[in-house]
Amino acid sequence: MTQNNKAGWTSEHLLKPQGTNLYAAQQRERLRQMANEVQSLLSEYRSALEEIRIDGDKPLEHKVRAFRATRPMANLEKNLRAAVNEAGKIDAAFNRLYVELPVKREKRATAKALQKAHKAGLKNAQGTQSLNTAANLHGISAGITGEQDRNGNGNATEKPVSTFLDFLKEA
Repeated sequence: MTQNNKAGWTSEHLLKPQGTNLYAAQQRERLRQMANEVQSLLSEYRSALEEIRIDGDKPLEHKVRAFRATRPMANLEKNLRAAVNEAGKIDAAFNRLYVELPVKREKRATAKALQKAHKAGLKNAQGTQSLNTAANLHGISAGITGEQDRNGNGNATEKPVSTFLDFLKEA
């Protein structure tokens, strides 16, 4: 932790799992409370200003003057509401850029490597997967044909039938 922010949040806190989520929730609540306070004070202040009448006012001029005088406070309340929404985006942005992005890049790199290997005519992961599947089929077929002859006896005297794995090894 830094000395400037001993009691508050640090970047170390935010980098922990669910750190940005907790921070965003706390800030949203804090900003929402501030916006609610400003909104209630604004309505009281505007109504108090509307009650003040100056000699020579035209009809409804006192309301327009009160509205114009309270416009900065209304903008403050509006900006606090916008800040509440922005604070809600903190965790989503962190997850999108630091949690999901590396996974997407790894998938893209794997797909690109497969495509590159396929173009080069080398054995790619799918070819290796088919060899593994062929080996499994060969093992299964050897278990059926190699251990038993046609009569069901345990001694096989016939030559095993060539399998898909044999074909792949020849190719």
